[in-house]
Amino acid sequence: MKTYDQFREELKSAYPITHWELRLPIAANLENFDVDFDKVVKNLDNIMQQLFSKKDQAKEISKTAFASWFTDFFTWEFTGIVRFDTMFNQNWELKLVEVNTKWPDGLLMHDNTYSALLDQPNNRNLDLFLQLFDQNNYILIMYENAGFVDSHFLEYEKVKSRWYKVWIWTFEDIVFKDWFAYYQDNKIDVLRFSVSPWRLNENQISLLKSVKLKYINTPDLASMWDKSLLQWVENEMIMKTSILDGKIKDKIIQNKNDYVIKPTNKDEWNWVYIWLDLQQSERENLVNSNIWNQYLAQEYIQVSPKKTQIYLDWDIVESEVYYDFCPHIYYKEWKMIGCGQVLVRYSKNRIVNVLKWWGIGYRKQD
Repeated sequence: MKTYDQFREELKSAYPITHWELRLPIAANLENFDVDFDKVVKNLDNIMQQLFSKKDQAKEISKTAFASWFTDFFTWEFTGIVRFDTMFNQNWELKLVEVNTKWPDGLLMHDNTYSALLDQPNNRNLDLFLQLFDQNNYILIMYENAGFVDSHFLEYEKVKSRWYKVWIWTFEDIVFKDWFAYYQDNKIDVLRFSVSPWRLNENQISLLKSVKLKYINTPDLASMWDKSLLQWVENEMIMKTSILDGKIKDKIIQNKNDYVIKPTNKDEWNWVYIWLDLQQSERENLVNSNIWNQYLAQEYIQVSPKKTQIYLDWDIVESEVYYDFCPHIYYKEWKMIGCGQVLVRYSKNRIVNVLKWWGIGYRKQD
């Protein structure tokens, strides 16, 4: 096992702007899980294909949740990367919590971190990612110049290192003329959203709609993110999911150990409530204030923490953490082309999310 200093030095290249100033806690070992991984991937693809078939519902939900103009540049090509957030229940069965179809962050950083832990090069994500492009394409990686920017620039450096024609900049530097988009007089063929397309405003979408472009991740794929779509999917990995309405109101209030309620269209951990952690009066108030209001009730997975060694605070420490299991699956025009690294997220909190606090690790590949 590498020391903290050795590991940090190897990871600097994955952070071309900050050189790992963030120092996110990272598991010191690759994790082994007793799962039939091929079956897991097959099930997740089955779920995604069912979601693709709900494109009309997804479009209407997007119009209601945001605005009709957002759906104007949907092309129904479904190309990009999907991160499936799953957790083990007490029977050690994986259950799907939600899908991230907008822009799974840190994508190519995972190759660097996995390689450092494995102590040999591994480019699984990059090799799959490049299959989404034609080498003759002129690619612009569009990012938002705010917050954590390393992952955007690492993506640019890695794609460029494979001799693709690629630039990176923000929306403001795109020039729209004569039915095409340009960056520094170079006509753009593919716009890689290295930021969620939901962040675009009406004027920006109108400009994009006016020109000929391909997108990765495609905006229509992003629309599959709304959690309420899972209520129409049937698969052994799907937990019971229902819109929070009058039909289930009393059942949700009375069963204090069985549910999580969450908004259908919010990021990260925001406004997610585990029923077991709340008093009865809080449960009643939450249901009554959010009924018919873009909330859903989802079956609660009883999870157990595990002890894991973590690179943390300039040392290696052992900590008891909750965790999830997040495969990255790549799609090109509806079809799965492969599965990348499996991210494992750790948290001191039962709502597992890196921003909720703690860190990350990876499943050891077969």
